Amino acid sequence: MSEDLNGGELLEVSLKTLRLRPGLFLNIQRMHEGAPVHEVQFVAAIEGKGVMLTPSGTDSLKTEISIGEEYLIQGFTGQTDFSFTALALNVFKAPFAHVLFAYPDAATAKKVRKSMRMKTALPATISPSGQNNPLEVSIIDLSVAGAMVVSPRSLGVIGGLFDLAFPINFDDVHANVNIVAKLRHSNHADNGGRKIGLSFENLSFENKLLLTSFVGKITEENSFVIEP
Repeated sequence: MSEDLNGGELLEVSLKTLRLRPGLFLNIQRMHEGAPVHEVQFVAAIEGKGVMLTPSGTDSLKTEISIGEEYLIQGFTGQTDFSFTALALNVFKAPFAHVLFAYPDAATAKKVRKSMRMKTALPATISPSGQNNPLEVSIIDLSVAGAMVVSPRSLGVIGGLFDLAFPINFDDVHANVNIVAKLRHSNHADNGGRKIGLSFENLSFENKLLLTSFVGKITEENSFVIEP
């Protein structure tokens, strides 16, 4: 069984290969036509034994799990779409509400994004390139290739260049990153502002190394498959 997802092909891989993070949102659905889809969150997996999922939000009151039934479980890691089927083994209320599913032999997965993205809430400033007119924004999605920011207003035209600055802090690293970014898309946000997609342009080696380490460190720390 090939575990290399870099070719962008649909493959069968081990669950461990996906490096699932606690809190990752998943959809589950009984293997019956017309069965409702429910949202859950990944808690942990014990290799070869089981996968723990907990109901999410309002679904916690209405998700009914049928023990012994097979479920389709689907999700997105930030780079890879994946799915697998598993039997529901048991439902627990203590020490917290969660469902134990059988550990799958394999998952079907396809890498659809080259750079890992991580959800964040980083404060940042942005201004038109070469102008010292910073606007406070929040980075909500970050990768080595780009970012999604929430801005109180529109920034400009698609294709425009901007100076983006934000802090990075992890381990013993404390750095202020300054990057030239190109505006790729802009959409309305729920709070009346704008969600703005940016790609990073001419990224320096130092900044690329910082971002790679930062995103990789957070992802590695939060992946959680326990080996027996």
